[in-house]
Amino acid sequence: MSIEAYQAANKLAQKAYRAAMNKGEYPYLSALDDFLPYERTAGEKYIGVIEIPLYLVAGTKTAGRQNSFANNFMPLLDVETEFAYKWSDLYDSQLSEGIRDPIVAYEYMHRFYVMEGNKRVSVLKNLNAVKISAKVTRIIPKKTDDLENKIYFEFMDFYDDAKIYDIWFSKEGSYAKLYKNYGYQPGEAWTEESRTALRSEFLNFRKIYKAKGGDKINITSGDAFLAYIEIFPAWQLQSGTEDEIKSNLTKMWDEFVTLSQNDSMKIVLEPHQKEKSAPALSILNRILNDTPKQLKVAFIFEKSVVNSAWNYAHEMGRIHLEQVFGKRIKTSIYEHAEFTNNSEDIIEAAIEDGNQIIFTVPAQLASASVKAAVKHPEIKILNCSTNSKSQAIRTYYCRMYESKFLLGVIAGALSETNEVGYMADYPIYSTIANINAFALGAQMVNPRVKVHLRWGSLKEAEQKDWPEDVQLIFDKDMINPKYPSRKYGLYRQLPDGQIENIATSICHWGKVYELIIRSILENTWKEEVEKNKNRALNYWWGISSGVLEIVCSQKLPDGTKILIDLLTELIRRREFNPFQFTWTKQDGTVTNEAGKRLEPEEIFKMNYLASNIEGGIPELSELKEEVKEFVRLQGGF
Repeated sequence: MSIEAYQAANKLAQKAYRAAMNKGEYPYLSALDDFLPYERTAGEKYIGVIEIPLYLVAGTKTAGRQNSFANNFMPLLDVETEFAYKWSDLYDSQLSEGIRDPIVAYEYMHRFYVMEGNKRVSVLKNLNAVKISAKVTRIIPKKTDDLENKIYFEFMDFYDDAKIYDIWFSKEGSYAKLYKNYGYQPGEAWTEESRTALRSEFLNFRKIYKAKGGDKINITSGDAFLAYIEIFPAWQLQSGTEDEIKSNLTKMWDEFVTLSQNDSMKIVLEPHQKEKSAPALSILNRILNDTPKQLKVAFIFEKSVVNSAWNYAHEMGRIHLEQVFGKRIKTSIYEHAEFTNNSEDIIEAAIEDGNQIIFTVPAQLASASVKAAVKHPEIKILNCSTNSKSQAIRTYYCRMYESKFLLGVIAGALSETNEVGYMADYPIYSTIANINAFALGAQMVNPRVKVHLRWGSLKEAEQKDWPEDVQLIFDKDMINPKYPSRKYGLYRQLPDGQIENIATSICHWGKVYELIIRSILENTWKEEVEKNKNRALNYWWGISSGVLEIVCSQKLPDGTKILIDLLTELIRRREFNPFQFTWTKQDGTVTNEAGKRLEPEEIFKMNYLASNIEGGIPELSELKEEVKEFVRLQGGF
């Protein structure tokens, strides 16, 4: 029987050999010593005798026996050779009592290369075994800026805590997310129970995922596993039936495909609407007037709408919707959706109440929104944020950097001391672009101006007062209705302590919501899906879409007002962009030397400041505890 097994394995080897040759690939096992120069390593570390996943065994340590095997580890030598008899004896031993002696292997970059025991690996791979005992020595690479190298160093820290080799990711930060899903912190040792649970859940997921065609998607099984357990609880991978897991995978499949794409995120700069010809408007009006069912729309807030300036602005947007569409839609409010507590339950309640469209207003609810959207693909869920990579939901936001640029122009023109203040909120995506746009606008009309940056989200011990010469200050855009203050927008601080409001920017959330509802009624929502298959759609609309404007005091000098009107019109016609010229960073390097328009993703992912800004981007440790998770979720730096 063992000789017959060898013959069958030999046929698999010959097949793999021919396939590799036809593709121009190396047909034998790779040898670590052949491709790893000593100068690329930083030392070795003996790991010990451990069980290693056989699918991670990639080749041999030296070139000695590599030509005896095809690249699938099946034996190539003739059946009459001594090699074949030894292989067959090992096959019999495995069937009768198991192969007990550990192999000797070196691990490099999450792959194993065999020093002693190639035939044992070959036999066990032939028998579809999952793991093999090995004496493992790790070869540590030198640190580089290469993505795979960075991920590997994250893996080494993870292994020190969890002692698990099976899971590998293709994106930075994934191991930290895995820790969080299992209730651990980096640097905290995992219990044996937790290690066993994770390994069992991952291997069960991997088996079903691959059987369903996961190998055809260009992500690792670890990437898919992490995405899965962030939607469906990991413990269900042990207690749930295979059919339930397959059903969940079907719901998640588009998410996996989206993860695999380099251009998985599409930033939509203008509303996609049908041309407003007379017939089209007539059809739309007939649809709106003849539709027997009301469109039910839910708004979910983290706090009460009267206790938050942010929520109040969106509540005005909801009221605008009702005024525009009347009885054709019915809106409802769900408050106090704390993102660390009950947000998922509140979204589920909104779905159970029959809402077909759900707007989750806090950016912190992005993750809960994705979970609900995957489970309920028939419901349209949108989150007010800027950087979702999930095609299950859509995000929406205003291009606030356009209005901040205009406010900067006003500040630069009016400053008598060449010192201006800017109060920012959180160091997240798009916020840095807003700060830079303000500084560049001020610099455009006043080359000597300095912008002093402060952060409202810092711990009290990190806060700094404004310099004495700072009289013009930009603060938050919105007023809290419960705690009104004149410290909003761009204002002047007068010597007697009074505040003189000069200008502010307004994002018309009602117009944003109106455009989204119209896209659904006109069916352009569906057209965008078909046009951007498996891509995450992020609406990022600005002055050109009519959702953003500057409101100025009547005391603004006429010349400045004319300049602002002119720049606003150029931005509205998309003939001018605040970032389309060359400017200098704080470190002295020049950005955008070609004077081209920066891509939208380059703008909202900025993590550097302009040279005329005094201040910096805070570290996570400097922030208040209650905002750290929000900053992590929204791409803090």
